[in-house]
Formats: sequence, C-alpha cells, structure tokens
Amino acid sequence: MRYFILLLATFLFAVEVKIDNVDLKNKEITLNKYVKKGVSGVVICNYLKTPIICARAVSFGKIAKLFVYNDLKNDAFARPVVLPKKNDEVVFAKDYSRIVIIAPNQEIYLKLKNLYKNNVIISPDILAAFLDGEINQNNLREFAKEFNIGRYIIALDKVYEVDSFSFYIVGEKNFKINAKYNKAFFTYSNNFDIKKVDFKKLIKGIDD
Repeated sequence: MRYFILLLATFLFAVEVKIDNVDLKNKEITLNKYVKKGVSGVVICNYLKTPIICARAVSFGKIAKLFVYNDLKNDAFARPVVLPKKNDEVVFAKDYSRIVIIAPNQEIYLKLKNLYKNNVIISPDILAAFLDGEINQNNLREFAKEFNIGRYIIALDKVYEVDSFSFYIVGEKNFKINAKYNKAFFTYSNNFDIKKVDFKKLIKGIDD
C-alpha cells in the first residue's frame, strides 16, 4: 500500500472524528461519532511526527470501511508503511465544497449554480472533456481525484448530492425538474459527443 504526506487545511464541510477500534482483517474501523452513511474521508496517521494520509474511509454510521488511498502518484512523496490505529483522526467530507453540477439543460444548470453559489463549482465542460465520451463510476471517480471534487450535484426527479468516491447519496433538495436529459448532461460546448446515461444506475441510495 502507498501512503502520502498531505498538508490539511480547514474545510467548510469537514467532519473530524477519532478511531475507537481497528479491524484490519475486515478492513473496518469503529468511529467515536456517527457520520452519515456514504460520506467518504481520509485517515490521518502520524509518521515520524508528521501527519500523513494512510487510508481512505467510507462511513456506514459508526463503522467505516477502509480503502487504499492512491490519489497522489508522485514518486517524490514519502511512502512509509503506516496502518490506521486507535485514536487516529478521520476527516470526512473534506472536499465537499468543491462540486460539479450535472443538469439536463442550461436553465436548470444556472438555477443550481445559484443555489450552490457558496461552493467552488467546476465547469461541466471540463468534466465532459475528461470523460471523452464515456460515463461510469470509474472515470467520474478519477475526475474527482484529479480536481479534488467532493460531491456531484445531479438533477434527476430531485437534486441529489452524491459523494464522488462512494457514489452514495449524502443529501437531497426538493427542486422541481421539468426537463429530461437529451444527452448525458448540459455543457456550454457543443464539441463533445457524450451519449445519454442513466444516472440512477451510477448512484446508490435512490431505491435502497
């Protein structure tokens, strides 16, 4: 497993909790506080008195599942073998203020852009160029890693706030949607040929 040093700042939506217990066999940790199901975060360990990210976590209440953290791939970063342990910190939702809005047309996109104006909104044109015509969980997750996206804001029958790693719904807004997707999602550029996609199949929680 690879681990990376990362300087942490204070994030608008960040939730900081401690680890009460570690079950490495089942790749699970017990948290000292409840965190909403589906919210992802990073585990902060100490290596030679330096805080590093040693794992990724996805919350399921007071239990979180562990995953390899591989967002940074620069060989210049240190890669010590450090495992999560009791009392280590987990920072959930650290990039939730950085979002991408996926909407069926410009009208709804602009309304949602105003609704989420206090967030950092990444242009859908950048997303469309990155996807290169294909939309699935893997390339949406890779895009989120590349641009530090915490949530996808997806307009369907209502507005769903989707964690960009776990793809669980972590929030909803009752926002009236009157339009259907003629193509995958709205972009300002007409140069992208992206086929229509069923976003309900990409996210978890709608029919659970």
